[in-house]
Amino acid sequence: MIEQFSKSANVYFLVIAILQSVPQISVTDGIPNILLPLSFVLTVSAIKDLLEDVKRSNSDKEENIRPILKRGNGSWNKVKWLEVKVGDVIKVLKNEYFPSDMILVQSSDPKGLAYIETKNLDGETNLKHKLAIKDTQNFFKKEQLYDTFLGSVKCEDPNSMIYQFNGVLSFKRVSIPISNEQFLLRGSSLKNTDWIVGLVVYTGHQTKIMLNSASSKKKTSRLEGQMNSQIFYIFLMQILLCIACSLYYSYWYYNNRKVTNIYLLLATSGESSNPVYQFVVQFFTWLLIFTNFVPISLLVTLEMVRFMQASFISKDLKVYYEPDDIPAGVQSSNLNEELGQINYIFSDKTGTLTRNVMEFKKLSVIGKKFGQNGHLGPDDKLPHVDFVDPDFDPSYYEYSDFIIHLAVCHTIITEERDGVIEYKASSPDELALVNAARFFGYRFIGRDSNQNAILDANGIQVYIAILNVIEFTSDRKRMSVVIRLPNGVYRVLCKGADTIILPRLQQGPYIESTYKQLEEFACEGLRTLVLAQRDLTDEEYHSWNAQYIAAMKDVTHREKRIAEVSEYIEKDLELVGATAIEDRLQDKVPETIQHLREAGIKIWVLTGDKIETAINIGFSCNLLSNSMTRIVIEKNSSKEVKDELEQGLVLSSQPGSGEYALVISGDSLLRAAKPELAPLLVKLTDICNAVLCCRVSPQQKADIVRLVRLSKPTAITLAIGDGANDVNMITAAHVGIGISGLEGSQAVRASDYSIGQFSFVQRLLFVHGRECYRRNATLICFNFYKNVLLVIPLLFYGMFSAFSGQLLYNMWTYQLFNIMFCALPIVVYAIFDIEIPYSELNSNPKFYRLGLYGKLFSTSIFWFWVLEAFIQGLIIVLLSVFTICMTSSDRQYGQMDNMYVASKLIFGLVVFLVNIKVFIFSYSHYWFSILISALSTLSYIGFTVLLNDYLPIYLWLDNYDSRGSSRKLLKNPNTYSAVVICFFIGFMIHPIYNAVLTIHNIRKIRKIRDLNLPKSSSSSSDSEENVDEVSEPEIDINKWEILPDKAKWKSVHTGFAFSGEAGHAPQVTDPDYYL
Repeated sequence: MIEQFSKSANVYFLVIAILQSVPQISVTDGIPNILLPLSFVLTVSAIKDLLEDVKRSNSDKEENIRPILKRGNGSWNKVKWLEVKVGDVIKVLKNEYFPSDMILVQSSDPKGLAYIETKNLDGETNLKHKLAIKDTQNFFKKEQLYDTFLGSVKCEDPNSMIYQFNGVLSFKRVSIPISNEQFLLRGSSLKNTDWIVGLVVYTGHQTKIMLNSASSKKKTSRLEGQMNSQIFYIFLMQILLCIACSLYYSYWYYNNRKVTNIYLLLATSGESSNPVYQFVVQFFTWLLIFTNFVPISLLVTLEMVRFMQASFISKDLKVYYEPDDIPAGVQSSNLNEELGQINYIFSDKTGTLTRNVMEFKKLSVIGKKFGQNGHLGPDDKLPHVDFVDPDFDPSYYEYSDFIIHLAVCHTIITEERDGVIEYKASSPDELALVNAARFFGYRFIGRDSNQNAILDANGIQVYIAILNVIEFTSDRKRMSVVIRLPNGVYRVLCKGADTIILPRLQQGPYIESTYKQLEEFACEGLRTLVLAQRDLTDEEYHSWNAQYIAAMKDVTHREKRIAEVSEYIEKDLELVGATAIEDRLQDKVPETIQHLREAGIKIWVLTGDKIETAINIGFSCNLLSNSMTRIVIEKNSSKEVKDELEQGLVLSSQPGSGEYALVISGDSLLRAAKPELAPLLVKLTDICNAVLCCRVSPQQKADIVRLVRLSKPTAITLAIGDGANDVNMITAAHVGIGISGLEGSQAVRASDYSIGQFSFVQRLLFVHGRECYRRNATLICFNFYKNVLLVIPLLFYGMFSAFSGQLLYNMWTYQLFNIMFCALPIVVYAIFDIEIPYSELNSNPKFYRLGLYGKLFSTSIFWFWVLEAFIQGLIIVLLSVFTICMTSSDRQYGQMDNMYVASKLIFGLVVFLVNIKVFIFSYSHYWFSILISALSTLSYIGFTVLLNDYLPIYLWLDNYDSRGSSRKLLKNPNTYSAVVICFFIGFMIHPIYNAVLTIHNIRKIRKIRDLNLPKSSSSSSDSEENVDEVSEPEIDINKWEILPDKAKWKSVHTGFAFSGEAGHAPQVTDPDYYL
């Protein structure tokens, strides 16, 4: 309940209920009948929350009573999960789940390996490996030793970093560093391993998975923000009208209290006769009368509609990636309409635009380049290798260091299945490098119990001791291993980005030639790595290793200390060679980017690759073209960066200068993003049609998004990526999209939407985003329209009653308006309506521009709806006066029909007009939508007839004098004349309004287009020629691509008179109409 009343709208209606209970101001006889619709709204939300809570409770109960083996009293005893405590020794069997966060102590595998599936945590089905420390694996060979074990674990405080753990296990006067390699997460399960023994370190709400379940900061769409602003203005209008009505009544009361006292019994003396008192009473009375200016059902309706829209997105087969069985996912349905208004897209490259399936293509060793552009035949091909060059002889002794480097410097583990060794790698790059070593004759077999790497070197088994592994991080951009060769030599093997490794090299004969070859590889769009090594003396290694072990034992600052220690040996390196790996584009990426650009969306690609590689990929994916002038900035000082930014601005400002693309390095970007240069950078990017940011870190990606958001407050940004290094960028944007791929699911878990391929972005935006924006914008405007239309007759009625605060409508029907008589038709519209066939929306980018420029919801559009409601409300009142009050009388006594007949006519006309309005602006009319509209209108007739004429309930739900008014109204032929007139009013005012709004929109969009859209593009012009020929086909069932094939929706396409508009926007049969 506290959560429900944290919403300002619910608090507002609760205050209204309290005011309705005050006799002096109540217009409902002291009955807080606003509680009826409020209770309905709260009940709907409560039922939803209750179902979720019950589901969670049952799931918690089911999980807490699961059995697990716990060591105690010399044996393994079955206990429930909820009985597990920190410090317990737990045994988990194959296919069982871990009840808590634990340290892996021992495994049934002799090497201490354990295979873990984390599907329940991150959706990944590929197995991960964990490795018990050799000391604990060997120490606990006898189970009885667990009973006498005395030790302690010092670890970091509970935190949400799932892929990070630092600790130290102390026993037998020895301190052993513990890392994520020994850390087992609650909720993951044991696979391909008979059993493991673990030591519990976190339980319950302190486990990492529970800490990750905390809700993140909620994102709000711009449409919802605009809606909240308009609610404030509507409330302000309500207050002003209350003041005006109260002032008039106070003035009238003061001047007429004696004249009309005889029949109105007005107080002429005492507190009640005080004008100030009368003003206060009337102010709150009118506040109650005008309560429905704010739609009570708006929020729950919008939430329900978004939920259904999200369901359709997730079931859309056109955004389902069948090869990996990945449907679209929606984590934030409240951003559905935001997808239809994207101005900027920030995209990662590897795994997002590319497949992240690496193939070893070329190499450089001792200054020579090897690798041709051909392809291996199917008989010669190994996974992840496509190297062709007959001139390369792997047996040549000068190449051996290079190949050993490929075979040893990695973190791959092996798994044997049916006699075949399979590699399990943390990244596709490593798979390509290790398979290349195998292709060259050095097959990595695995590691023995002493952590020696076992190589099959052309039939000879070689054992190389792996002493230390300094893993790759996005900040270090390199990884190193320290090995001991069979001849006893200690050696550091290091690989990483050229910008990181080359400055660490000692002088050598091949550095310059290798650098040129790296440039050539990059120009071909290949991913490059530089390999280097350094031999250490025994004294150097042991001295360094002592510092490394001390850093590993530092629980608080382990990563920082390791980075500092690694600097001592990752310098004065000797160049070994370089590799070039191909990562091909995903299907339809070039076409998708071309369509996004044609829609007017600006695309930024943020990558860690070299500038040359990024440029090549930019051409491949249609982000860059030969007609573009490239502005390349890769300077390392602020002054030089400023000079190049200014030169770029001068160059781009020249008359007749075509399109521009900005390519900027990470170092230059670091300086350009500073406060003193940021305005220049933003101004230059505004002019450019494409932006490529190279060699950027994960933090820089997020900073770029924040910079654009800060400098462009009205722009809506979208970030899309597939890896952990994209999480910051995804969360920094208005909308984040994660791609389910080979880099894990961290990006997906941090995102608002998830898809299987980049090309699905087009349909997500052009179809679902555009339509959700159109429907939801109309839904919001319509909700205010119908409520203003309902309330305005009360204002005009006040003119006939000296604004004395009389309620024209029956108080119960007044409160049922939003939840019974007019609730469902707009919901059906917002879920099912289709303006243009989905195939047309997806293939014609110009349709997207209406949402891109926010032309379906603005202050002017909103108040046009309100103005229309004012006009139609006035017409309804006049219709009632002239068709009923002034033209009919009781035949027997000659009396005119009373106010109850008029009020029911007015209310009925409002209900009829509101429901027919949905029919007018809908494009798709299905049998169920027509039926729902008809039943909604008939429900009022049935309710009021039963209430007034047939049920004794009218004695306390309605005024006794109103009995029979419904039958009298239905028997009067003028009633039906009013309905017919009202019907035509709905069709007359709407097109007039649309004509004015269309002219306004077209002019404004053309102005914005001239500033923002690409100036010239041959492909774009070709597309325009094709689009001009598009005409709107008949709407049929085939448009419902988001529904199963078995669904039999029958649709009736309306004629122009019934669908000449949709939500106050022009009907579109030509995409150029928006230009």
